Amino acid sequence: MISQELNDRLTRTGKGRPAGEVLRRYWQPAALSVELEGGRPVAPVTLLGERLVLFRDDEGELGLIGRHCLHRGADLCFGRREDNGLRCPFHGWLYDRSGRCLEQPGEPEGSEMHKRIRATAYPVVEKNGIVFAYMGPGQPPAFPNFDCFRAPDTHVFAFKGLWECNWLQALEIGIDPAHASFLHRFLEDEDPEEGYGRQFRDSAAAGANMPMTQLLREYPRPEIRVEETDFGLKLTALRHMAGGLTHVRVTNQIFPGAICIPMSREMTITQWH
Repeated sequence: MISQELNDRLTRTGKGRPAGEVLRRYWQPAALSVELEGGRPVAPVTLLGERLVLFRDDEGELGLIGRHCLHRGADLCFGRREDNGLRCPFHGWLYDRSGRCLEQPGEPEGSEMHKRIRATAYPVVEKNGIVFAYMGPGQPPAFPNFDCFRAPDTHVFAFKGLWECNWLQALEIGIDPAHASFLHRFLEDEDPEEGYGRQFRDSAAAGANMPMTQLLREYPRPEIRVEETDFGLKLTALRHMAGGLTHVRVTNQIFPGAICIPMSREMTITQWH
């Protein structure tokens, strides 16, 4: 067990927190592109403890800015998209995607006070159905060159889920190869893809006519090898089967919070936590 102080140091992601400052130096997933579909592409985002609003302006460009107007704190998620920005519903202050305040309708004519107002704003990149944000200092690093970002849209699908835990707990589960033998062992061997996912439906090994769920139930004690790499950790889980066969699953933990698991020649799972 670790102390509460160390646990907080590793898991608290707010601005100024040690873990939060590390995570802010990497591209982080902020939203799915589908959340901005429809006639009003505006979506609330809470990322690394910060309340933000994501919107697409009249030019189709994305902006990620502080969620609350700098005037009276009104929620900009209820703002109006107009004049190539997002206008506060309370007093009409207009912000562009870089956070600049372009207009303050209630100020005297000729006032230039708006030029001194700038909301928090973060660079964003849209890749294969996901909007990523960089929230750290200076210029953003190069965007990760993962397979899922080089593949055509027809070969990639993006999804997200809410886990009631901190980011490190989610990461630990993602790289833990032993839990699947118990958490997923009672799934039906012919579990339909739409009900759970192909990762537990593929055959266990070449030449072995065994569903993955059966493999997990019958071989609950994988041999686990951990290797430190330039990108993080490489975890190899070996399940030694009857007949001299071995099922191999490799989990690549990419620092700080990404996981890449090649499930087969046709499918790879990439996660961010």
